[in-house]
Amino acid sequence: MHDEPLPVTAWSQLWSPKDFTWVYGVTPFTSRNTIVTAWALYFSTILILKRYMRDRAAFTLRKATALHNLFLCLASFFIFAGVIRYTYARAQTRGIDEVFCTTDTTSLSGPLTWFLYIYYLSKFYELLDTVILVLKKKPVIFLHWYHHAIVIVMVWSWLQYGIVFSVLGTIANAGVHVFMYYYYFRTSLGGIVWFKRYLTGLQIVQFSASFILSIPYVYYHLTKGCGGGPAFIFSMAVNASFLVLFINFYKGAYGKSKTPAVGPAKKKAS
Repeated sequence: MHDEPLPVTAWSQLWSPKDFTWVYGVTPFTSRNTIVTAWALYFSTILILKRYMRDRAAFTLRKATALHNLFLCLASFFIFAGVIRYTYARAQTRGIDEVFCTTDTTSLSGPLTWFLYIYYLSKFYELLDTVILVLKKKPVIFLHWYHHAIVIVMVWSWLQYGIVFSVLGTIANAGVHVFMYYYYFRTSLGGIVWFKRYLTGLQIVQFSASFILSIPYVYYHLTKGCGGGPAFIFSMAVNASFLVLFINFYKGAYGKSKTPAVGPAKKKAS
């Protein structure tokens, strides 16, 4: 009895949008072990750094923070534009229902899926948000680290279970992140951005809209029998938790008795 050969990681998929296909264990960073390892490194790093910074002065990290936020602003725009382009092309060639639900899993490949994959990878890089906060001795609330940790699993489930409906969530979230990271880029350099208060509200609208947009998915799922059910249920549960937490954050930051002195929920609740 011969042992089956171990899968070979296809690193070329990172720069091959045209030929991209999500293959668990073959496409880089697709295994569950990747997420578990990232979580372990994330939480242990934060705990170690918090202990290290306990009796030390906060770092300013002005340039590093600005570059970090500028990179994420530009990356978010790149993902936003790419997903819109190929989602529109999919709707034109396959019909609007194929933006919500599909029974043809072979269609979930190529540039559109590649952009979703890049979006997935960006969630690992966003973990640096927390590292910067800790080094600057800023508060890290529950919403922040919970959002960072769970969103990686949520986006992974979209690709693993082949739920095409995820393109809409990616467009919404990447679009919000363009403005959010632009805000943090400007403010990290001492600038003032007029739409500061509205960003958390926009995030709340984003999560609320996900439930409205889920109606067509449910309809097509029941009539066409398309897949992605586990990812859909998990995403709706996560979005419900986000909605409650972001509303509470908004009330605490911008309530009637509060002065709008804090920024959007991302840095305090990425």
